[in-house]
Amino acid sequence: MFSTRFTQHSLVTEAHKTIRCYQATPKITVDATMGNGHDTDFLACHSETVYAFDIQKAALNSTEQRLQKTNRLHKVHLIQASHELMQQYLPGSEKVDVFMFNLGYLPHSDEAIITQTTSTLLALESAINYLSPTGIISIMTYPGHNGGKTEMDAVINWLHLQSNECAITHIHSQQETATSPHLFTLVKQ
Repeated sequence: MFSTRFTQHSLVTEAHKTIRCYQATPKITVDATMGNGHDTDFLACHSETVYAFDIQKAALNSTEQRLQKTNRLHKVHLIQASHELMQQYLPGSEKVDVFMFNLGYLPHSDEAIITQTTSTLLALESAINYLSPTGIISIMTYPGHNGGKTEMDAVINWLHLQSNECAITHIHSQQETATSPHLFTLVKQ
């Protein structure tokens, strides 16, 4: 099932609100693209253990500083690796309650270093295989940067392939433009 809805909130706020509705107290969560650590910190605030991935050392450093300030570093495994390799780091016998993907590039950094469509699709395949029966995947896409529209289109195609077994919601901002981000959520039916 594929549905659409609109929000007046920022899409990051909407992602956090939606996750909290589905997962009051998640045990294991994954930030597949940690960036500057906003989502990692959100997950650490609400779950027992977080696995956070990024390929850039600057992202790990920024996230570590944020988590030290909020006193949540002890709950997080910071992993400098591509999200497509997450299965090498996740506990093999346990399911994951929340996956967050915030695609694109590291803000205030080199905009040429972006998430890649192929690795993102591989990571999404891993995520759906690890997802608990009551879990949720949140995916934020950014069509406004170089390569972002191609990646978003590939994510939408992948989501359509999941729509027979999962409930997918495409969340739009009420102030949306052609280059605005798009938020997608996926839950198993």
